Amino acid sequence: MAFRRELSDWPGVVESVWPMLHPASLQALREDDPTGNDALRVSSGLDAEELSGSAFVANAVVLLRMAAEGDGGLRTTSNGTLSLASVARMRAETAWPDMEATEHFREGTKYREVDVWELRLLRMMVQEAGLIEPGARAFELTVLGRRMLDEDSRGALQALLFQVHFWRMDPSLFVGWLVRRVPGRWPQYDIGAILWALGGVAEDWQSADTLAVSCTDPENTVPRRFRGHPAMLFVSRVLVPLRWFGLMEFRWMQDMHDVVRWRKTALFDRFLSFDVRLADPPAGRH
Repeated sequence: MAFRRELSDWPGVVESVWPMLHPASLQALREDDPTGNDALRVSSGLDAEELSGSAFVANAVVLLRMAAEGDGGLRTTSNGTLSLASVARMRAETAWPDMEATEHFREGTKYREVDVWELRLLRMMVQEAGLIEPGARAFELTVLGRRMLDEDSRGALQALLFQVHFWRMDPSLFVGWLVRRVPGRWPQYDIGAILWALGGVAEDWQSADTLAVSCTDPENTVPRRFRGHPAMLFVSRVLVPLRWFGLMEFRWMQDMHDVVRWRKTALFDRFLSFDVRLADPPAGRH
């Protein structure tokens, strides 16, 4: 890719790669949903085997199957959230990468939906996508939701949930992986450009600090309390959700800093593609 060739000439210091984009392409990626203008394409044609690493898809299928059972399945409270029994059953039947320690801590205790933030996020995503709707005593499958139970619809389910999560959900409603509730949508309102940047920068293992600086808008700073540590919010709102979609992975690197490093998975380039133009090189550059 031209982007990757250009990166080899980028300054050694860590700074945003956004200036490499032509202004028109950057603007297209910053639309409310750039998938509507071909700047960013999200594939809906992947099969179940290719999406086996998507926790969001696997867990959404569990939730949809419970809703398909009728009143005895996905029971609700008077507030329109999952009942205690539904929360307990979902906890038993779903798995969230890197939440094992948290779930072990929860064992033996009954929790409301609001106390299990990843489950609350999933239920709201599925409902926002129009796959379930509240009934008298339980969530019910919609026609679209029933269609998504077909194994041949896994690609469509991934694409739909992806667009709902990154362009229609408010991340400040959820506790997140590393941080408590933080107001605002930084950096999610720029997710189109961030995904493009990750496509090049995260080809190799990188620290979250590097990715947070390289892939975000240098003109828009993080909320005040995180200005010294933007990586924490970037991990919670971008990298972990992408991991749960099967698009990013991380590992501990035994180097002088002993830090976690992230890179994109092979699924990233199969699921996402970009139609953008790079900025013209400065005068005198060859």
